[in-house]
Order: sequence, then C-alpha cells, then structure tokens
Amino acid sequence: MTYKYQFLVIGSGIAGLIYALQSSKHGRVAIVTKSGLYDCNTDYAQGGIAAAIDAKDSFAEHIEDTYQAGAELGKRQVISEIISSGPALIQYLIELGTDFTRLDESYDTSLENLSLTMEGGHTKRRVAYAADSTGHQIMEALIEQCQANENIDIYENRIAIDLITQHHVKQDEGFIPGISCWGAYVLDTVSNQVDIFQASKTMMATGGASQIYAHNTNPSVATGDGMAMARLAGARLANMEFVQFHPTAFWSPDGNTFLISEAVRGEGGILRLSDGQAFMEAYHPKGNLAPRDVVSRAIDAELKKRGEKYCYLDATGVDKSKLLSHFPFINAKLLSFGIDFTIDPIPVAPAAHYFCGGVLSTIDGLTDIRNLFVAGEVACCGLHGANRLASNSLLEALVVAYRAANHPSNLEEVDFPIIPDWHLRDEFNENEWVIISHNREIIGTIMHGYAGIRRSRRLLKYALSRLENIYNEINNFYQHNAVRKEVVETRNMAVIAIAVVRSALMRKESRGAHFLIDNPERDDRNYKHDTII
Repeated sequence: MTYKYQFLVIGSGIAGLIYALQSSKHGRVAIVTKSGLYDCNTDYAQGGIAAAIDAKDSFAEHIEDTYQAGAELGKRQVISEIISSGPALIQYLIELGTDFTRLDESYDTSLENLSLTMEGGHTKRRVAYAADSTGHQIMEALIEQCQANENIDIYENRIAIDLITQHHVKQDEGFIPGISCWGAYVLDTVSNQVDIFQASKTMMATGGASQIYAHNTNPSVATGDGMAMARLAGARLANMEFVQFHPTAFWSPDGNTFLISEAVRGEGGILRLSDGQAFMEAYHPKGNLAPRDVVSRAIDAELKKRGEKYCYLDATGVDKSKLLSHFPFINAKLLSFGIDFTIDPIPVAPAAHYFCGGVLSTIDGLTDIRNLFVAGEVACCGLHGANRLASNSLLEALVVAYRAANHPSNLEEVDFPIIPDWHLRDEFNENEWVIISHNREIIGTIMHGYAGIRRSRRLLKYALSRLENIYNEINNFYQHNAVRKEVVETRNMAVIAIAVVRSALMRKESRGAHFLIDNPERDDRNYKHDTII
C-alpha cells in the first residue's frame, strides 16, 4: 500500500513531535514509530533541559561550558545559536502544556518561576526540570497536541526499513543526479506487510544506538535505525567514536539497569567506593560534578583497580524532603529493589547512554541527502563536540527540529519518480535465524568489551574484524528472506557498531568520550577536527 504525505516523521521523541507540530501548518504529516509513542529516549530523560534563564547566568557562560565539556570540538556558531534559542523554546514547551517544576506552585508559568538545578559540567544552576521525569512530562504534552491535530496521522508498531532514494527507483528516462529522499519503506510489525510512505520531506528523528552495548540506559528501540538507514543511503556520519557513558546507572546482579539522574549529584550526592571513600576530587577540580566522560573513566579505573563491579552514589547527606520531592521516580524504582536512598547508598556503574555523533547535518537539520532532515540524537550538527554537556540533548533536539520544520525548503515542490513496491519474499528461514539472532547479543558483548570507556587499537582492530563478519552474515540473511523487525534492527546495529569502531581507529588521541590507552593525551595539533565517514 502507498501512503502519500507532505511530511513523513520517523520517530516519536521530542525532535519528531516538534517537527510534526510545526510542519503540520504547511501540510499533512505522518508520524511512524516502531513501538508505542512513548517508547523513545525522550521519555527516559530524567534530568531536564539546559538553558541560561537565571539572571545570574548568561548565554556566554552556557556556551563556554558546552564548548569545554565537548573538549573544544564543538562548533562555536552552532553552540551559540542553539543556546540563545533555548529560553524562548522552553517557553514554547510550557505553552504546549509541559508542566515544569516551579519555584512558586502557582499558575505563574513564566521562565522566571522555573526551578533550576545543577548538573555536571555546568558552572551555574540552569537545568529546568519536571521532578525527575522531565522527558515524560514533555512527551505527555507533545503527544496530546499531536493527537488533537487533524493534520497529523500517527502509525505505531511500524519500523522504517529503508529510505526511498535513487537506489530503489528505475531511471529509464535518464539519470537523476545526486541523492534525494522521497519517503521510506515501512514494515508493519503486526502484519509484516511493507508499505510505501511517500513524502516530499522526511524527518529522521529515530534517536540513538546505545543498544549496541551490552550495558546501556536506553529503551530497547534504540538500535541506531536512522543512522544506519542514512548511512546505507549515502549520507555521511560524523564523530561516531564519541559514545557517552553515563556514570551512574543503577547496578544490579541481573543486569536490570536504569538511570540515576546527574541531578542527584547536582543536589549534593557523593560517589564513594565500597569502603566509603570519596574519590572524585582526585580526578577533577569539580569533583562529583565533573563532566560525564571524566566521571565515567574515574569510576571505571577505580573499579578495575579493585576488581569490583560497582561503586556507590551516596545521597544520604541531602535533605530528605528535597530528595523525595525532586526524585519521586528514582525513589519508587529504588524502593522496588529494596533500597531507600534517603538512608542507603545506591550501587551504580557506568553504562552506554548517548551518541554525541550521528548523521552529519546543519543546525537546520539539513543532510547530504535532499529532502531528508535529521534532529535529536540521530544527528550530529556540531553542538556536542567530543562529549555532551548534561541536559543539552533535549535542548538540541528541540531547537534543531523547530528550525528544520520552519526551513524554507519545506515549501518546495518535489517531483516524484515511480516508486516500486517492496520486493516481498515469502519464506523466512526460522532455523537459520535462530543461529544468526545471537549476533545481536554478540555485538553488545564485543562493543562493551572492546569499544567501551577505555579502548586500545589492538582490540578495536579485533572488534572490527568480528563485526564485519557479523554484518555480512546478517546482511546475507536479510537479502534472502522475508523482512522482519528483528532482522532489520540487528542489521542496523552491526552497521553502527562498525561505524563506531572505524571512527575510533581513525582518532589516534584521547578526547572527550573517546579514551585510547595507546594515546592517552589530547592532540590538538593533529586531531582537533571531526571524524567523518
């Protein structure tokens, strides 16, 4: 079946829904999401959204904090434009219905009444939040707006397989130069039918890819689908080696992990070893509020030194009423594990959390491929550099998606070629897939062991060889069997794992989230540039 829209949005996080709401002013919009609307990284975001709102703060200070946290690899002009747009667009979220935590719980919804918290790498309290469920509050407001919008249609349980480009169409009447996107082939995961979603403009807002690591904080949908599709269609990827590990993911023996917000440390939580010793002051002047890459490496080094699997985040010195009012979600989750964090320290360890790199794009979300926009974690527009400053992710997604939806090119007329139906295969070899499906778990193990917080060139080369064999095995199965969601996801994970390792091998220095034991120092003379593949 062929669906025809002016705008196609792939993904249902903050970037996708903001783009959908804004572009719906110009035409009909289809939102395609591979699970439910709430199954996205935005909904998992606890901490908040950073912006220089307080009178004691300034854009200049937020810009400098972002640039320094990114190990001086971010683009200053991009950083400046995104940060200066922050306050106005947070006000826009409030007007859409986002219920941020306020200083005075009256109906005063002005920016001056927002409660602000502190997080690692920031020099001022500038993180607006909604308790410890900021992302969920934003999602509730945006989903309500999209569902009420007559120009927006929502398709759940649909996974985009491939972008529709010159690779798919017959060019019998002459070559079509360059690469253009005319929508996507989309699999209905309930019926296993593949449909054509034809669109003049496509927004890729598919989030990150931390599922390629065995230990991560992301929902199961974060398998790098958008990055992989763009890569396979001919777009460039940038800075894929910079995978940020969140320092404080809850640790449990069964691997059931969830995020312990950086704001817990912002309010006074202290990292301690098993003997109760605080250690972060030995690694950075900001101690427990050092940038994430520094804290993750410090924890990793201390745990390996002691042969232990986790350390503790001690919030028992923080006022109990503040803990319970600011972190109700974390409190409830911890209580389900028998931990009262007002009197007990929390076992934590680093876990893969966020991709600072992604599909190379402008601040307006434009990519190498005509008619294709990207925004959010799938994109690399130059804000984060080598390491993301805490709570800049929702800010980036909001600003870039808003700008993309209001870009003049959205009003262009697009000529469509004849788009062929997806070549359906009837058979699916279950016996063969049972064997190959283990590759998803193997990818996670390889990446965690060989391309994690601390890397070596020898192990990265070994990982690349293993991953390329895995990709060939999966892709061969993909080419000869009926398409299924699990096959597409595993293919995409292999594509992105290879991109991360290749990028890591290209950077023979340590910078931000990329730490190479062969070259532990930063090399500004030779490597103060982006890694492009």
